[in-house]
Amino acid sequence: MELRWRELVVCDYEIELGDVGALVEYDLYGRGLQAAPRMLLGEPAPLGITRRPGVIDIPAARYDDFCRRVRTRLLTLQGALQARDVFDAARARLSDAIHALEVALIAAVPPAGLDELAMALDEVMAFHTLNWMLPTREAAEHLSMLLGSAEAGRACLLAQMVPTVPAHLLDVHALLLETSQTGDLAAFADRAGYLQAQGMAKTAWENPAAVAASVAALRDRWAAEDHDDPSVQLTALHTAHQTADRRREALYAAALLASADDPAAYERTQAIAVACRLAADEEEYRKQAQQRVLRGLRMLGQAHGMDPTRLTLDQFIDLRCGPATDRPAAGADRGADAGRSPC
Repeated sequence: MELRWRELVVCDYEIELGDVGALVEYDLYGRGLQAAPRMLLGEPAPLGITRRPGVIDIPAARYDDFCRRVRTRLLTLQGALQARDVFDAARARLSDAIHALEVALIAAVPPAGLDELAMALDEVMAFHTLNWMLPTREAAEHLSMLLGSAEAGRACLLAQMVPTVPAHLLDVHALLLETSQTGDLAAFADRAGYLQAQGMAKTAWENPAAVAASVAALRDRWAAEDHDDPSVQLTALHTAHQTADRRREALYAAALLASADDPAAYERTQAIAVACRLAADEEEYRKQAQQRVLRGLRMLGQAHGMDPTRLTLDQFIDLRCGPATDRPAAGADRGADAGRSPC
């Protein structure tokens, strides 16, 4: 994704994501990258300029300085905790905005607050940069020094990257198992069908009939294995997550104990744990939220008789609000009322 040419860094999500089938998917990542300085460093200026949706040109010196300062900040407890607080606030705003869009679509009324949706989406998408900005090398070296070996350090670091909530793909499977018991196919299609595959395209599981076929296939497999109790698999899924949780906490406790006599090392150990959990949790939430947004935007575009795969995020906003000439650029600090549409 990161291409260097002379004094320029080109972040190209067309290459990174491949043929995703919808222009807005590239746009979400490009806008999130530009918003990253505001979310991770509290600096309002966007990172680079947009050549086209999902392709961002950044002066190499600024990009390198930005990456260095983010990694340095995340290795401090104050910086890691602040990043966590910023993410949690953005997550709450985005969840509210997605819910408002879905309510409007169900009621077949024009959705309000699409500018707020875009702003909150930029904020949450900014955290995808932790995929390469998390200071994993420094963290591994620190934990290896504390625990006595590179192997122990890596094991501790990987354990800290277990999300605090079950992975959404496992949650979907667990919900499918529950649906095999309850028979509520429509609820599954609405709550989890859109997570069957990434992207804007409608998934098979958004149709209750397809969910019924998957449930029937599960039951056939259980019958062939002489095992028809889905509660056994549900218990296994929950147990696996609890085991990962306990391992994460045990290794974190060992690292804290090993650094107890050195206040600076103790604080860095805490910072590493906070930053790793932030990276794991944001990815789980972001993947689900992103898919919910794409589902909502697909329905919004279709309601206007337009091909949703050909629209950028600002063009989706304009479906409801009309062109907004004073809308701030992605990544800009918009404040409480800045760039707010009158609709």
